[in-house]
Amino acid sequence: MAGLNWYWRRLRAMGPSEVALRARKKLYEFQDARSNRWPSVALSTSRFPKLPDPSDAPASFRDALKCDAERVAAGRLRFFGHLDVDTGTPPDWQRDHLAKITMPTEESAFKLNHRELPDGASIKPLWEPSRWAGPVRLAQACWLLSNRRCGEHCLDWLEDWVTNNKPFIGWHWTSALESGLRLIAFTWIDAFLTAFDGRKPTDLGKRLAKLRTDIIPSHVWYTWRHRSFGSSANNHLLGEICGLSLANARWPELAKLGPSLTKLGSLLERETLRQFNRDGGNFEQALHYHFFSWEFCWEARQALGDALPSTSRKRIDERLGQAARFYREVQVPAASWDYGDADDAFVMPWFVDESNASVEWWHWIDGNAAEAPFLHLMRGQFEPFGKRDLPKKEPGGWRVFQDTGIAVNSQGYWKARLDFSPLGSGTMAPHGHLDAQHLSLWLRGRAMVIDPGTGDYHGNPELRSWLASREAHNGPCPDGIKLARRDGPFLWSGIHPRPLWDFDGETLETEIRLAGGSLARTVRPLAENSEGWFVSDLFEPQLGQTGAFSVCWQFATGCEVERSNERIFRVTSGVAMMEVEIGDGWSRAELWRPSGDETVGQLEGVVSPRFMKTEHAPYLKLTAKPGGSTAFTTRFAEA
Repeated sequence: MAGLNWYWRRLRAMGPSEVALRARKKLYEFQDARSNRWPSVALSTSRFPKLPDPSDAPASFRDALKCDAERVAAGRLRFFGHLDVDTGTPPDWQRDHLAKITMPTEESAFKLNHRELPDGASIKPLWEPSRWAGPVRLAQACWLLSNRRCGEHCLDWLEDWVTNNKPFIGWHWTSALESGLRLIAFTWIDAFLTAFDGRKPTDLGKRLAKLRTDIIPSHVWYTWRHRSFGSSANNHLLGEICGLSLANARWPELAKLGPSLTKLGSLLERETLRQFNRDGGNFEQALHYHFFSWEFCWEARQALGDALPSTSRKRIDERLGQAARFYREVQVPAASWDYGDADDAFVMPWFVDESNASVEWWHWIDGNAAEAPFLHLMRGQFEPFGKRDLPKKEPGGWRVFQDTGIAVNSQGYWKARLDFSPLGSGTMAPHGHLDAQHLSLWLRGRAMVIDPGTGDYHGNPELRSWLASREAHNGPCPDGIKLARRDGPFLWSGIHPRPLWDFDGETLETEIRLAGGSLARTVRPLAENSEGWFVSDLFEPQLGQTGAFSVCWQFATGCEVERSNERIFRVTSGVAMMEVEIGDGWSRAELWRPSGDETVGQLEGVVSPRFMKTEHAPYLKLTAKPGGSTAFTTRFAEA
């Protein structure tokens, strides 16, 4: 019954055109479940992509790539950039290696529900090896290090995948995004191994030619016919466009199986402008998906090249340039706690250190080639194309990205990021969290007050709901009033209106107007000589009254918190030390610190610094009761 409720609510979130497209999708599923025949095409290879000279790679990257290739060849993969997993070689493609559950199936993919796997398994760890980042790394080592054995390992894995994952059968054919990612990976694998084989002809070329026939037509057919649309499009459709663009650019005859490069160019322009606001922020209100979506757009843009009209190239380049500048301003590479959903995904392994992928990208767009040598080798110096000024600095040093709903401010050793965004993209807001009015703080490069993170998508629904909730974020949380209702892992309803914002001198004011009252938060830099921030919160159920609400200041892992007196707390993280002083209006201040005895399912103080990783960290929960003083203030100053 819960499943029927979810589908009913999702149906209500769709518009008429999406309902019609879903009917077409069902027709395609019916047809493809009974036949996997597609027109035959000649896979003659173009000159795309153009590879740099391997000798230009710095020695530091060569050493890192050698170590990575040895690790991957031994079957030791790194899931989500931080979880070291022994998968075997080749991996068991039907196994969730984190839950240690194997799920072989000969069932049609169109009859499988990848959102609900048996016995606590989750689809993301199952899919992770099949994004083929490991084989890509092996192909890179073959090309750049002239290591033939790495190329053989790469093809061993792909041949095993083809044998065990027949077209449209099983879990790996339940998502067009996943097939699009495999197209991206295989296009580059083919380019790397072909370049190596051209220098030193081997039997790799024959094996690769057969894999082209086994992989490319089925993936192009599936990715195009079963592409995402409507409320499910978001970064998924970008990934599918990207996979098709790279494949069609390398093997032009593939246009017989799906879209032409011209059609893909039109789709790329539309989706780039949809996914990134005019100020550069990502429409999904999830900072890691900003990086992920940008990679898709950039890869596709390079593949399409002259197939794009000059006006389209200009519009795409300007929007991607603005998106890169947004990320550079909003992200904190030294301690990057993201807002919204974050699953640590990347498109291609253009990095030295997988655990640092988004940070290396940040350094690349910042012009620091030394901190992103592989990106610099493959993509050259980042050019801030489509130059456009950042939003001007407002009073007090605020830089406001008003289309996205994010404001950032750097004062001395401090950085603040305030959210006044809508919940997420579209009517479902799939990747959004209830983080409107949330304030994140960094001091001396250390994360102090944080967004609690994402946790897991499907494996732990209770954790997923908690980390996305209003209670887990530090915006004022009213008693008895919900800002939205979570109806599933990627489905919200009853969504709160977009917050309002304005300036009063150096003070940035935000307000959420609800049917049951309004929530207000103001933030300004401290006027005293000591740098820091002054925050004031309020919930008014009726004009002129004060309602009961709470604020939970969640500190980062690594922070130590001590209570100095009834209303002053000291927070220390490495070389950073701040003092938190609360106003007289708060009726209760509860300091919670982890003891080390927390249970796995304990949500109190739980934070998620990386996808599928949780820890416990201290927090300070402040409670305001109706009536009395309205000085619900919190002062953060360097100690």
